Amino acid sequence: ANPGMAFFRTPSYEKLDWKSLQETVVHCDEIGYDSVFVADHLFLGNRGEIWECLTSMSALAAVTKKLSVIPIHLCNNFRIPSVTAKSLSTLSHIADGRVELFYDYGWRKAEFDAYGVEFGDNDEERIEWMGEGIEVIKGMLENESFSYEGNHYRVKDAVCNPLPVKRMPIWMGEANHPDMVKHIVRNADMFNSMPCSLEGFDEKLEVLKAECDRQGRPFEELGLSLETQILIRDTDGEIDAEFESYAALRDKNDSFDDDILTQLQKTNPALQGYNSKEDFLDEFMIGTPDVISEKIQAFIDKGVSHFMLWFMDYPSRKGIDLFADKVMSKFKSSGE
Repeated sequence: ANPGMAFFRTPSYEKLDWKSLQETVVHCDEIGYDSVFVADHLFLGNRGEIWECLTSMSALAAVTKKLSVIPIHLCNNFRIPSVTAKSLSTLSHIADGRVELFYDYGWRKAEFDAYGVEFGDNDEERIEWMGEGIEVIKGMLENESFSYEGNHYRVKDAVCNPLPVKRMPIWMGEANHPDMVKHIVRNADMFNSMPCSLEGFDEKLEVLKAECDRQGRPFEELGLSLETQILIRDTDGEIDAEFESYAALRDKNDSFDDDILTQLQKTNPALQGYNSKEDFLDEFMIGTPDVISEKIQAFIDKGVSHFMLWFMDYPSRKGIDLFADKVMSKFKSSGE
């Protein structure tokens, strides 16, 4: 829930409501969307309101039929990796195999401190923990019994029975830390980029290609995803009216998120700020169906096969429906 915070996800959403969320996800399942992603934060947005990730995934997996259910940056240090593997395997059965894993090391110190979770001394240390964590998770999800001894995690003859319904694809991102890039190339099936321009995306791809060369992995094996905010309307006038409505909601926002913009600047150094509609045009999908289609195609031309879309007008379904009807249908019909 981020009323008025147009630069971060859901500027129209004033307060969490589970019934509305569940109904919207079921609706997306019915009209042809491929996946639903759930963010992994302990507090975020207006008054810190956010649902816990794995609990939400489980509930949504149980009421959908086709959507893949995937966390966003599931944080290694929030949970013991071996127990996380057990949770994911259970989720795989609830969803009949429609679960994928997006894994990360966590950056938001305020959450760690508030919940009494060890943050570590630096990014390098947390990335090292995450690297061991993903090895434990992979080992447990792929073997009837698994043992591992690292510097940070140890498991002995750990049983994760029943194993997942099928192999669980692994997503990772971002490309702004060399140690993280090494783990992405070593472990990920899919690289996800946070919002950026085409030029910014090219820079990330060059970093990934260089690391693929160092590790001897064909770059073409790595799938590419773009995470971005989207505001789609039939006319520019309707888009302008939406931005005016966001501005009117700013006073309703009581968030703890001053660190968010700083983090976004780390993943996208070109970012100068989000203060007007113009600031959003290069970074996000803003426009009419034809404009959005052109933006989608431009990233497909770069190799992107998946788009994780934050609809800025939620809890309205207008954008969700308009995108499905006038944009998604074009690419689905052509097999992209």
